[in-house]
This record gives sequence, structure tokens and C-alpha cells, in this order.
Amino acid sequence: MRAFLAIMAIVLFANSAVCADADSKRLDDESLRGYMAGDYELIGRKPDSTATYSGHVTIQDVNGILQVTRTIDGKADKCVARFDTVAGNDKIPVLRIRFHFGGKEYDATYRWQSDPDNYPRFTGYVYLPGTKSPGLEALFPVHR
Repeated sequence: MRAFLAIMAIVLFANSAVCADADSKRLDDESLRGYMAGDYELIGRKPDSTATYSGHVTIQDVNGILQVTRTIDGKADKCVARFDTVAGNDKIPVLRIRFHFGGKEYDATYRWQSDPDNYPRFTGYVYLPGTKSPGLEALFPVHR
């Protein structure tokens, strides 16, 4: 009987640790969405090109989903961002989006960090299928 109780205690402890980790991830995602929401100036370079562009990006937390509106040359594209990780076991957090630009569908992977005023700043790579040299983008917060 004691062995059974010991095993049950271990199982319950392990289960509570897993549940606590899931709740922690949900809270982390929620606070990240709030932290990232805002307006950004965008500068970029197209993949496999030296052509540059600039524009505006708005990130909104809408019912737990990061909605992204990219406006370049007066043309707006709406898409959804999602959190992911890269680098295998290192699990480096990234933000991924898929968007349309110039009639083509692009994928982008961004890292973020806080600027000196504690606003998020994003840098990332932009890809088309078969890209040899990825494009680059940087998003700088608009302070209001």
C-alpha cells in the first residue's frame, strides 16, 4: 500500500508540473502578445535582390491572436503571426508570419529584443520558395 501511495504521489507531482508549465506558456504568450502590440516602421531588402523598401506594420492582439497589417507603397496586407522556436534543443523563440508582397507569398522569421525604452524591436529574414539569399527586415517601434 505504501508503494502504491508513493507511486501515486510521484504521478500527481509530475502531472502538476506539466500543467504548471502549460499555464506558464499560456501566460508567457499572452504577455508577449501585449508587449508586441503596436505600430512599427519597417525597412527591408527583398530576397535574392538589392532592392529595398519601407513601410508601416501594425501588430494587434485580437482575442489571443497576433494580427499583422503590413502597408508598403500604400498597399496593405493582413496576416497572422505565430510564436515558434528554432535551433533544435536550444528552442530559440521566434515570430513567424506569411504575407503577400508584390503578388508573391513570403515567409518571414523574426527575433525580437527590447530597445533602450523597453519597446520591442524586430529583425528577421524574409524568404520565397527556393531563395538563395534571404531578404532582411527590421521593425522599429513608433513612439507616441
